[in-house]
Amino acid sequence: MTGMGRANPVRMKRAVAVVFFAAALLFPRPVLAAVRAEGVPDWLRSAVESSLSSVWAEITPEAGKRSTNEALALLTTVAERVFTGYRVAGSSYDGENLTVALRPEKGMDWAVEVQAPKLADPFGSWFGESLKGLDEEIGRTIGPLPLDALTWADVALRDEIDSLCARRVPGWRPSLLVKLQEEQGALQISFTPDPPFVLAIVPDISSSTFPLLFRSDMRGDMLLALSPLIGLPVAWAEQNRKRIEAYAAATLESGSTAEQAKTEVDVTFTPAQLASAKAAVESDRYVVRAWIAAYVGTDDRYPELGVHFGRKFLLTSRFPMELYGEWVLSANDFSLESRWGIRWSPWKNVLLGAEQAFPGNQTWFRLWIAGGIREPYFWWRVSDDGDHNLGVGYRLTGHLSLELHYDDRDDDTISLKAIADL
Repeated sequence: MTGMGRANPVRMKRAVAVVFFAAALLFPRPVLAAVRAEGVPDWLRSAVESSLSSVWAEITPEAGKRSTNEALALLTTVAERVFTGYRVAGSSYDGENLTVALRPEKGMDWAVEVQAPKLADPFGSWFGESLKGLDEEIGRTIGPLPLDALTWADVALRDEIDSLCARRVPGWRPSLLVKLQEEQGALQISFTPDPPFVLAIVPDISSSTFPLLFRSDMRGDMLLALSPLIGLPVAWAEQNRKRIEAYAAATLESGSTAEQAKTEVDVTFTPAQLASAKAAVESDRYVVRAWIAAYVGTDDRYPELGVHFGRKFLLTSRFPMELYGEWVLSANDFSLESRWGIRWSPWKNVLLGAEQAFPGNQTWFRLWIAGGIREPYFWWRVSDDGDHNLGVGYRLTGHLSLELHYDDRDDDTISLKAIADL
């Protein structure tokens, strides 16, 4: 008859250690000592110290069940069992402070490869610039971390790499792939976009110097340039907002019409799921405008077609001026009124000028106060004979306005005017 052999004392100790560790995690007691772990990376120290603190609270000599040396020996067994890849090089307890020195059993040299997603330029190059040096930074962060330690340190490692990447490329989640290549660890990092995503770009072009036809072409150019942003994280677009604005402005300025007209472009990009891209486009050389208008509430006015063409110049740096011609064709008898004038801008959105109108060879003095989209505007002109003609309007969209029109030369002096830019 054979009896059961005696249990291996080492195995028994390890089994007891595991039981202590599990109990410490499930039923943590107040920590009685300040615990410090040495020999592990900074990003891993908090997790190690927290686990050691929980175990020490269960086996501390203050409980009266074991001596300090016995408690430290048991703690060593637990630590080496749980923190695989590390050995306990030493431990000490002075009644208040517990110090545990861990050393890698076999340090690993890590090769870090960072793979950027394939994005259309210039967005791909921006992403690549943000990742410069990230492989070295992660390599320093990992240090000689043993491969076996990833069985318990993987979550802390992922959190640390998430933190490093979030500062460089917000909105992108790094994915980690670990390989073993000829006794060397290889960590491959790729990126996946996180919601919310840019779902659409809403372009808008405003200009007081270009007609609607040209603005429509510019809107299409800007939409085409920014369309690769669709599907990318909003957070990443926010980080690169200034770059996106500069890229959109450069795209509009490089157009053939804009280049010949010496265009200045100011783009405002608002990252969101429905991202808006608003561009104010103004020429330093020309002012071109065409419109059709219709009147309500008067028998003295008929639908009209108007064209304005101006050439800008600088009398001095403080006196931007414009020479212009304006032609208004009436639909009832095709009579044509032409106006030839000069105007200058003493302040932003304010113009003062004088013009000669034909037929009649009459001189008019004019004031314009411009307004943007969904903003009011005002103009007023008075002739050398004392006639007054003015309008107070509201710009509903980039090409449609409603205006309260006044002309004391008409029998119906007040009317409502609808204007559509062409």
